[in-house]
Amino acid sequence: MDIRTADDRTATLETLLNEARIEANELRARIERYRQILASTRMVMGHELKKPVIAINGYLELVSEDVEKASLTDAICLINKARGECDLLNELNDFYLELLRVDAATGAPRIERVSVEEVLRKVIAQASEKAEGRVRVNIVDSIPPVPVNRNALKLILLNLIENALKYSPEGSVVRVEAEVSRDLRGSSDGELLKLRISDTGDGIPADDLKRVFRPFVRLDENRAEGSGLGLTLVRSLVDMCDGDVSVRSEPGKGTTVFVTLPLVPGGNAGAVLP
Repeated sequence: MDIRTADDRTATLETLLNEARIEANELRARIERYRQILASTRMVMGHELKKPVIAINGYLELVSEDVEKASLTDAICLINKARGECDLLNELNDFYLELLRVDAATGAPRIERVSVEEVLRKVIAQASEKAEGRVRVNIVDSIPPVPVNRNALKLILLNLIENALKYSPEGSVVRVEAEVSRDLRGSSDGELLKLRISDTGDGIPADDLKRVFRPFVRLDENRAEGSGLGLTLVRSLVDMCDGDVSVRSEPGKGTTVFVTLPLVPGGNAGAVLP
């Protein structure tokens, strides 16, 4: 039997409400602090990342003069590869700044007409030293340049091809297929870019397929190094392009990733450039 007076119960309720307000204020303060840290991190990455890349390029220029004079063919090849990695870093930094503008509602993803074949050539050259001998590309009906975000397409393909190479047997073939087809899902007359990346690796158990796109998930940590963010990044980029991505896998036979990107820019997309 509750023998507390109405005043006692009111005082208790006010005490609980006051404690809840204090906790809520502390939580808001922590969230604001984390938001500021995240914003600062983004600015640092966007503004400062380019500086070491410029410096590295400068050092490579100085070294290459002496290397070329000495006709050191192997060293020249390595320097050119290092320059290629610097170019990739610059591209990633530019794309990062573009995404910051999108996030701040001061811009939209840049859409331009892109040669899928050209992007694939660059991706395969950057994927790994053994990629050129293992990746087989099939482009259906000689796709013309398509309107899409170049950097998003490049990173989607780069991560999927690297994953397929990493988790399939040494020397096995990774197949990349690309085609453009009519969008039959809606009433528009738009077209879709369809990509399929297939490997002949160990495959993914059915229960694990549900979590492959989650951040920091690595299904076989002993097989290869990685952060577990590659497929999460792919999903984010595909979502940004209003597309779809799915995985089909059979243990012991391999995995295929399907990516579909609409080629008619949406209302929030940047202008299509000629």
